[in-house]
Amino acid sequence: MSPRRVASGLALVMTLAVCAGCRGADDVAGMKELQRLRSGTVDVVLLSPREALHQGRDTFTIEFRSTSDGSLMDVGGVKASANMPMPGMPMFGSIDVQPASGKGRYAAASDFSMAGTWRLAIEWDGPAGRGSVSFSTSVQ
Repeated sequence: MSPRRVASGLALVMTLAVCAGCRGADDVAGMKELQRLRSGTVDVVLLSPREALHQGRDTFTIEFRSTSDGSLMDVGGVKASANMPMPGMPMFGSIDVQPASGKGRYAAASDFSMAGTWRLAIEWDGPAGRGSVSFSTSVQ
């Protein structure tokens, strides 16, 4: 392989790496607020790049904000669960929540097996105390 070709390849890789770094995991520009729920002094905000959560594998963002000034706040460990009430036996979905860069913002990866109204529960335990919210949301 020629030195010129190697240099061109390296330049391309470096450019792609810089571009990827410019858009951090905590970038929520263009996200739509799907839900905002209050629990004590904490607002829990569900954000998605689309108008609703989607059936199958999907990703979204969960933010925890102070009700007094709207700033992001550290809530520590976060867990989430999802179920769809159905006659006989509920259907369960999965939600994996991981901290994103910066305090108060979490990346969620979900898997909803069908469209419809799902019941989500989000729990946290950390510097902001222990809390939870439970709500219904549409999955398309």
